Amino acid sequence: MTPKYTDAVQGKELYNYFGNRVVASTTSQGNVVAVKHKPAGGFVRSEAQMMHYASQQGILAPRVLGSYDVEPEVIATVTDLVPGESLDKVWHAMNKEQRNSIKAQLKEQIRLFQTCTQPYIGRINHQETFNFYDRLHFRFMGPFDTEEEFDNWCLARVKSPMAAAMWKKLLPRMRGDRPSKFVLTHGDLAARNIMVKDGKITGIVDWEYSAFFPEYMEYALATVIHDGHESWWLPVLKEVLEPCGFQRSRFTATIKDRGW
Repeated sequence: MTPKYTDAVQGKELYNYFGNRVVASTTSQGNVVAVKHKPAGGFVRSEAQMMHYASQQGILAPRVLGSYDVEPEVIATVTDLVPGESLDKVWHAMNKEQRNSIKAQLKEQIRLFQTCTQPYIGRINHQETFNFYDRLHFRFMGPFDTEEEFDNWCLARVKSPMAAAMWKKLLPRMRGDRPSKFVLTHGDLAARNIMVKDGKITGIVDWEYSAFFPEYMEYALATVIHDGHESWWLPVLKEVLEPCGFQRSRFTATIKDRGW
């Protein structure tokens, strides 16, 4: 019989960042698990499905044990508790050799991401994903069956008619003639989302932004969308991620709504 974890919804708070609250809890069977509380909705369940998919591919994503309605409008996602501390807490105590090892391990995880593909842009089972271009609103986008469809959706966000006309000409050349490849993208490789213990990456957490995107998107998200990365961490991401190209970075910046 599949075990239930509905009893593991309270516990010691581990993390609370912009409404993403995670607690460590002990189940009635004595297992220590992590429980993430979020407002209810199918989107929360698809985040859990993305984590489950990633862990099944050998990626260091937490193993999902279940998602439960724990109170009106709240869903709890229960996962294995990833051992260790977040990288932002230990990076500065590491020597050069240890940092290089972490970078190599992260690069290998990203390589594994790139081997996981779907024939569309969106979440597993052809679902919508988080619209990370809007800074002040919780909205969704997709799914998109082609890169051109996604580019056209992005193009509709360009406010300047002159800029829109320019990008309309450039986008087909930026896509080129190569077949599109939509790869697993975590979407928020902040140091706080990378868990380490004894010099080893033990898990990559918080898959809220995850989906299958064109190969350039992980870099564009890290360097353009998430412009609040620590000054010491951004150069590391630029080192381990494959650059997306100047024009893609510019286009991403053009359609990003800062909210002010």
